[in-house]
Amino acid sequence: MTTTTAESSCVSAVEASVCPRCARKGREYFWYLHLYEFDVDRAREFTSDGREPVEVEEESVRLSMVGCEMDDFHLDHVNPSIPGIIAHVFYTTEQGEQIHGHVLIDGNHRAGRCLRDGLPYFAYILTEEESRAILLLSPGMPSKRKPKPQAEAVAS
Repeated sequence: MTTTTAESSCVSAVEASVCPRCARKGREYFWYLHLYEFDVDRAREFTSDGREPVEVEEESVRLSMVGCEMDDFHLDHVNPSIPGIIAHVFYTTEQGEQIHGHVLIDGNHRAGRCLRDGLPYFAYILTEEESRAILLLSPGMPSKRKPKPQAEAVAS
């Protein structure tokens, strides 16, 4: 599930102020197939380097929407002009074959709005190296997510 802050992706600040998705705080992560976890905030850092977004074919946008949770209220006020982020994803089969694909890790609601409104959708493409750097969890890989600090014991 993907969220972005109200300031960065929403057209209407009034609607965003009452939107539960826009009100979320903290780091943002994207889960794919319950097997992969991506650090979206780190992906945004990579894509702030001045690279140009590419137009995503409509059929690819439609396919990326399959299985996504869409919040209609959120969809109405996201800014469709902000590009999404596409990461590389890898999977090794039991036979040892490496499957390589792409997944939209940021901007699913903006993509949905573009489809609904008949607008072109643009996204930044991460490199394979950047995609691996933001991958926190995948099949056969221990989690790279940092544990939350535990409260210090209070002396009695």
